[in-house]
Amino acid sequence: MTTIKERLDILKAGDVISSEASTIAEQAVQRLSSQTHKPLPQNKVEMLVTHLASALTRISRGESIDAPPDELILVIEKSDLIQVAKREISWIQSNWAEEIPQSEIAFLKIHYVSIFQEIK
Repeated sequence: MTTIKERLDILKAGDVISSEASTIAEQAVQRLSSQTHKPLPQNKVEMLVTHLASALTRISRGESIDAPPDELILVIEKSDLIQVAKREISWIQSNWAEEIPQSEIAFLKIHYVSIFQEIK
């Protein structure tokens, strides 16, 4: 099993993500670990870190993706964990120089809510 750092290093070596995006993604996971005080679901954290680093790299390269389906966004927005997810995304936004598009934020909400649901 690869660690988060190893996963990010592989993505950087393949020029899939930037060093800056890797740093923010790694810090986001460290922040998550320190705040929850519970074991994090490895597979979901790996999906989050991969998506986050890729999203930040896409933003810096001027690339975009389509948002997830509206139905899924509505379900996530109704979650009792959405405020915690928004807090984490707000931290990412405050540490990233460029504006994060709503489509990327929607995917990050999905990842964070999924993680928080599992450790709840």
